[in-house]
Amino acid sequence: MGDFSLRAARIQLGALIAALLIAIFIAIGITAGAFVLSFAVQRDLARQATIPENLAWIFPVIVDSAILGSTVAIVILSKLKMHRRDKYFYIGVAVAVVAISILGNAYHAFHSANVAQQAVAAGQKIGYSPLDPAVAAMIAIIPPVLVLAFTHGLGILIKATGIAYSDYKIEIDNAAAGVGAVATQSRVVRNETAEGVQHSLGVVETHHAPESDPHPSPSEQARSSVDRESSNDESVAHAELEWFIATSDLPDAVKDTARRKLADPTLTWEMIAQTSNPPVATSTSWRRYEKFDTAARVAGFENPPLIDMRASDAQFADQLVPTA
Repeated sequence: MGDFSLRAARIQLGALIAALLIAIFIAIGITAGAFVLSFAVQRDLARQATIPENLAWIFPVIVDSAILGSTVAIVILSKLKMHRRDKYFYIGVAVAVVAISILGNAYHAFHSANVAQQAVAAGQKIGYSPLDPAVAAMIAIIPPVLVLAFTHGLGILIKATGIAYSDYKIEIDNAAAGVGAVATQSRVVRNETAEGVQHSLGVVETHHAPESDPHPSPSEQARSSVDRESSNDESVAHAELEWFIATSDLPDAVKDTARRKLADPTLTWEMIAQTSNPPVATSTSWRRYEKFDTAARVAGFENPPLIDMRASDAQFADQLVPTA
């Protein structure tokens, strides 16, 4: 079953990589064609807007460069852990610039179709039968719309490929763990077989307790009992603290920060901030835990199980509020 899952994960990853490469080539072709068509249309519009003939080409260069730059930024940022606000900025730029290209293409096609129809109505021969202006405008907006659609599709494929790669790595780790378990079981079977052979040959092993290991003294037994009781008390305290977190009216982000810090006190505030969803500033993660700590101490919890707020990784010690 493990081999089948590993092969399935490998096939899925390969198929997604192939689909991603094909989509990239298609997107490059569509984008190149859209740029060529858009360049001619935008330059003609710039002329109609009374921009000098020798400078009219700058306008389509600006529009098309903005589309290209925002498209590349969206594809690159789709796999990085960044604040959504930064990603949405480039998405907004891409949508705005593509909208400019769409409106420009639609207006140019509509106006040109009107002129062509008027010329045909006047008896002129233009060499073709012009479409209805509305239909011409709809055809003209197809290239920029496809550029925007394929940009979004590339982002989806990149995310899917990353998920498939993670699944593939998990299957490899599981397969490696399975091999290790089989090897351990094989060693156990060999040891049991060897012991059985020794017993059948009449070989009896006598184990002598080492002279250097005396019986535990009463004081050591008492300390062991105290340690067990302390461990039980700590487990009860942690359970009560988890119940307090679950039933409190604290925000979900505060609860998540508290649970992660309590589960692993070695996590720094910066690590918690970067792994939050969405990522936040380091000071924000500290303030979230400080809010939980204040509420927990008001409820009667002490340290432990609460962590020491004056730990070495607290980069905001000057903002700490002493509690009773």
